[in-house]
Amino acid sequence: MRKTFSILLLMASISSAQQFEGQIRGTVVDAKTKEPLPGVNVIVLEREGKGTATSDDGSFSIPSLPVGTYSLKISAVGFETQVLTNVVVSTGRQSPVFVTLDEGVIETKEITVKASYQSKGAQIAPLSTNSLDRSEILRSPGGVQDIQRVVQMMPGVASSTDNINELIVRGGAPYENLTVMEHMEIPSINHYSNQYNSAGPINMVNADMIRDVQFSAGGFPAQYGDKVSSVMNISIREGNRDVGIASNTGFNMAGIGTLIEGGFAGGRGSYIVSARQSLLQLVDKIIGISSISLTAVPKYWDTQAKFVYDLTPNQKLALNILYGRSKIDVEGDPKEKDELRKNVSDSSSVQSVYPVNTQYVVGLNHQTLWGKAGFGTLTLYSVGTTIDVEARSDFASRVRGPSGEVLSYEILNSRNVFSNKAIESFAGARYDLFYQWHSSHELSAGAQVQTAAKWKNNVWLVSDTSRFDLNQDGVFETGPIVIPEWSFSQDMTFGKASKYYLYASDKFKITPELALTVGGRYDHFTYSGRGNFSPRVSLAYQIIPPTTTLTFAAGQYYQTHPFPFYGDRRNAGYNRGLENMRANHYVFSLEHFMDEGLKLSVETYYKDYSRVAVSEDFIFSANPTFWSDKYLTVGKRRSYGLEFFVEQKQVKDFFGTISVSLSKTEDSDPRIPRKVERYPSDYDYPLIVTVLGGQVVRGVREWLDDSPFFIKYPSYILPFSNEMELSFKYRYQTGRPFTPKTYVTWKQVREGTIKWSQGAWIDSDRINSTRYPNYSRLDIQWISRFPLRNWNINVYLMVINVLNRKNVFFDNYRSDGTIETVYQFTLFPVGGIEIEF
Repeated sequence: MRKTFSILLLMASISSAQQFEGQIRGTVVDAKTKEPLPGVNVIVLEREGKGTATSDDGSFSIPSLPVGTYSLKISAVGFETQVLTNVVVSTGRQSPVFVTLDEGVIETKEITVKASYQSKGAQIAPLSTNSLDRSEILRSPGGVQDIQRVVQMMPGVASSTDNINELIVRGGAPYENLTVMEHMEIPSINHYSNQYNSAGPINMVNADMIRDVQFSAGGFPAQYGDKVSSVMNISIREGNRDVGIASNTGFNMAGIGTLIEGGFAGGRGSYIVSARQSLLQLVDKIIGISSISLTAVPKYWDTQAKFVYDLTPNQKLALNILYGRSKIDVEGDPKEKDELRKNVSDSSSVQSVYPVNTQYVVGLNHQTLWGKAGFGTLTLYSVGTTIDVEARSDFASRVRGPSGEVLSYEILNSRNVFSNKAIESFAGARYDLFYQWHSSHELSAGAQVQTAAKWKNNVWLVSDTSRFDLNQDGVFETGPIVIPEWSFSQDMTFGKASKYYLYASDKFKITPELALTVGGRYDHFTYSGRGNFSPRVSLAYQIIPPTTTLTFAAGQYYQTHPFPFYGDRRNAGYNRGLENMRANHYVFSLEHFMDEGLKLSVETYYKDYSRVAVSEDFIFSANPTFWSDKYLTVGKRRSYGLEFFVEQKQVKDFFGTISVSLSKTEDSDPRIPRKVERYPSDYDYPLIVTVLGGQVVRGVREWLDDSPFFIKYPSYILPFSNEMELSFKYRYQTGRPFTPKTYVTWKQVREGTIKWSQGAWIDSDRINSTRYPNYSRLDIQWISRFPLRNWNINVYLMVINVLNRKNVFFDNYRSDGTIETVYQFTLFPVGGIEIEF
C-alpha cells in the first residue's frame, strides 16, 4: 500500500509540475469515393490560430500541442464542414484520426450551413443507422470496451442478460444480425460462440483497433443480406506510419493485453497487432468468482492484426487477421449448499459442461481508387470455427443439514448426455464497387461467393425416457416412451454447400433536396436449393436543408436458417429443403440537428415476418406424447414500434445520449389446434430506456495543488489527473417474457437411468404470458490520464450495477418441484491501467 501511494504521489507531482506536448496526425478522404482530399483546412478549436492543411495524399500533422482532449474543425470548398471531437493528445503514442467529408450544401441568404459532427455519406443506410468511433467505444461506461455491449445503447436494441452481449434488434432473434468487418462476413466475433447466436460473453475485437462502427437497425440497402434484422459494419484502423513502433499495454480484472503499431517501407506500409489473455482465473483465486455472479472461470486469449501496403498511390493491399481460443469448465458441485432443501435426503442430477472453441478470420483486401469516379474492392477471405463441447450428468444422492448444506453424498451414476464436435470453415470471394456514372447517380454493385471449405459436424444427444398417467388415476398406462438419441453426422468437402449473392443499387438525386435509392439483390443457398430476390427502396427529403430530413425505406429481406435446423436425428434429410425466412421492413424517420453536435431522430417501423422455422413438436404440443424433430416454415411474427434518440457529441466537454424505444413483437400461434391468435414473442421488450452522459473535467490537479495541505496531500491517494473524464449509463427495460411452467405428477422422466422422478415440469399453453421483473442498471466510470516525458499512463475505474440491483437471469426448475432463481451481475468494480509509449 505504501508503494502504491508513493507511485501515485510521484505520478501526480511530476505530471502537474511540467507542461508536456504531443501531436495530432490524420487523414481526410471523400466520404463516398474514398479519394484523399488535399488542401483541407484542419483547425484546433481549443487553440486559436493552431491548425494546418492536408497534403496531396490527404494527410496532416499538428505538432506541439499541450496534452489534453481537443476538437478539430475540418473544412474544404465543396464539402460540408465537420467537427471531430474527443481527440486525445498524449506524450505516448498518438493514434491517427480518420475523417470523411461529405459533399457540401451551397450557402444562401436563406440557408446558413453549420458544421456537422458526423459524416452522413459514410453511413451504410440513410436511416436507422448510428455511428460510433474508436474513442466513443473506449469511453462508454459499462461497455467494458466490447463493441456489442456498446451498441446495446442504440435505439431498438434489447439485451436478454448481462452475461452475454447478444443484440435483439426490433424484435429480431440474435441470429438475425449480420456482422461485417473489412468486407468479410463473420458469423461471430465473440468468444464462446455457438451455431444459434452471433453473440458471446466476451468480444474478440480489440476496441483500440477500431476506426469506426456503423450499426443499422433496419431498412438497410441491397449491399447487405442473408440477415433480416440488423447490420454491424466494423472498420479497422491502420497503424501509425510515422513511427517505427508505438505501444499500448494494459491490464484490468478481466485480462492483460498489448497493442503495437508502426510503419515500414518508408511510410508506404503500416502494421497494427494486438494480443490479449484472460486473468479471471487470478480474480477467482483472490476474491472468488461467485462474488461477481459468475458460476465458472472463463479462460481465453485472442490476437488481431492488420497490415497495409500501398502498391501505388491509388492501390492498397490490406491483410486482416483475427484469432481467438476460449475454454470454460462448468463443473456441477454435488456438495453445493441449497437453502431450499433443509434437513432432507434427496437425489438429483448434477450437470457439468466443458466447451472449447477456436475461431479465426483471415482476409486480403485489394482496393483501387478511381478518383472522383469511385472505387472498387476485391476481398478474399476465410472464416472458421472449431467447437468441442461435452456435457456430463452425475446422478447423486445427498443428505442435507439444517441450512441446506450437504453432510454426505454418493454418486450413483455418471453418463455423458451431450457431445458436439464440429469444424466449420468457409472460403469467400467478394467484389464491391462504387461508381458515380452521372452527376445525379451513384451506383453500388457487387457479388460474393462463399463456400464450405471444410464442414464436419457430429452431434450426439442422449435419449430421453418418459411415462404418462393421462387420466391421472395413478396408473401409468403408456409405459416408457423413448425419444431416440440424436446422432447426427455430417462431413462436407470443399464446394458442397455454397451461398452466393449479387446486388446493385442506384442513388438518384432528383433534386438537391430529394434522393431516391432503388436496389435489389439475389441470394441462393445450394444446400437447400432455395434462392430469393430482394427489392429495396428508400426516399430521403431534406425539408429544411441541411438540418431536417424525412426518410422512408421499404424492402424485402431473406435469411437462411441456422445450419443445425437443416439436420435431423434420423439423418433422413427432411429438414434440408427449408424455405428461407422472410421479413418485410417499412421504416419512416425524421432527423433534425438542433444545435452544435445535438441531433434528434424519431423513427417508426413495422416488420412483418413469414416462413419462420417452427418445430413440429411445438405445433402438435397439445398431444403430450407426440414427438418430432421436423421443422416447418409456417411461423409468422410482427414487430412494430416508435423510437426516440437524442445524441450530443462532445461539445464544450459534455457528451451524452438518450434513447427511448416503444415496441410490440408478437408471434402468430402455429399450434394445432390454435389456442390464441397471437402471443408475445421471445424477443418482445415493450419499453427500453438508455441514458448516457459524461463530462471532461479540466484543471483538477492544478486546483488540488493550489488547495490547503489538508486537501492537497490526501488527494494523492486517489489517481486525480489534471484532466479527467466522468461518465454514467443507466438502462431500464421491460422484463423478458417466458412461458410459465407447472409441476405435474402425471408425467415422469427417468433420472440417471436409475429411477423415475416424482413428477415433471411442463410448459403452460399460455406461451410467454409471464415476464421476469423489469431490468435496470446504473454504471459509472472514471478515467484519469497522466502524461510523462516520453510515455503516458491511463487509469480507469468502472463500477457496474452501482445500485446492486438484483436482475433475474433465469429460474431453474428442479426435478423435485422447487424453483431456484439465478441472478445477473451484482455490484461489480472493474479497474485497469494502460501504459502508452
